[in-house]
Amino acid sequence: MSEAAATHGIRDLVAAVGSGPTNGRNLTREEARRALTAIMDGTATRAQAGALLLLQRYRGESPEELLGYVDAVRERMRPLGATVEGLLDVGSPYDGRSKHVVMSPAASIVAAAAGVPVLMHGERDIGPKRGVAVGDVIAALGVSIDAGPQAVAGGFGACGLGYISQAQSVPALHALKSLREELGLRTPLHTVEKIYDPGNAPYHLLGVAHLPYVERLAPTAGKLGFRRTMVVQGVEGNEDVTTSRGTRIIEIDEAGQQREWRLDPPSLGLVPATEGDLAPGDAARSARLTLDVLDGGASASQRDLVAVNAALRIMLVGRAADMPAALIAAHAALASGEAMRRLEAWRRVA
Repeated sequence: MSEAAATHGIRDLVAAVGSGPTNGRNLTREEARRALTAIMDGTATRAQAGALLLLQRYRGESPEELLGYVDAVRERMRPLGATVEGLLDVGSPYDGRSKHVVMSPAASIVAAAAGVPVLMHGERDIGPKRGVAVGDVIAALGVSIDAGPQAVAGGFGACGLGYISQAQSVPALHALKSLREELGLRTPLHTVEKIYDPGNAPYHLLGVAHLPYVERLAPTAGKLGFRRTMVVQGVEGNEDVTTSRGTRIIEIDEAGQQREWRLDPPSLGLVPATEGDLAPGDAARSARLTLDVLDGGASASQRDLVAVNAALRIMLVGRAADMPAALIAAHAALASGEAMRRLEAWRRVA
């Protein structure tokens, strides 16, 4: 790093964002791209990087800033190198969940058995929550979570499923982990991780804690080229929904137009999940639930819990016209044993 770069870095961008409520402003898309590029490349000082990320946390990132950050990540992303028709990207928060069982891998396996190719992504031990993440559960199911992009892409033909870690997908972003640990708070990078789209997927499933955040996500998703995005107010702000209560859902098309509806489990004849079904635990606990559902040993409430989440995936990509039809497809994938066969195939190829 030159002396000038070390001195100035992104000082001008930090000043632009942090110059108080009157003079401070959002970054343009290009400025945001430059900022995160400098942070990942090390031409921004650690102090500047921390200052910008924390200022963004308190100001809230704009759609243009999110787009710029995604641009920077994509420039350093290792692409899968293969186009998967109809691919669904599940943007699960990388820091996982701590208060509920993780249903997302099970639902994705069932969806794959119903003809929906699914890519999941994440990383180990991401703060500040440090909960059980999808990758932890996938590893507990006996699937490798350390495969590189080429190996992940090759697995779709065999099982329709894939998982790629941040370390494999975007090493430059993964290298910021120690900085993020020092900050100890969520930053815009937690959102970027859900939407940077390592597989160039047309369909996206995202979870948010607060639906007003969709005002930022809707224009972002459209400009990133997503054909259809489903945003759910799931448990702990994740993409998992429960059958014990209703869930607000917003669908966003490629033009950024929104359609909101409410998932009403009783109207679909679903058996409500019990507190025991949803109880948290380690990755092995979520893996056991997955296996129980796939091999037919689960209770009706556990089976419906996974089936409704699989059905959302099936409907999102257009494999079913509505939720009743999508639920029929999910239950058929379970009853036929195809979902378990998909997991077994995934274990062999990953």
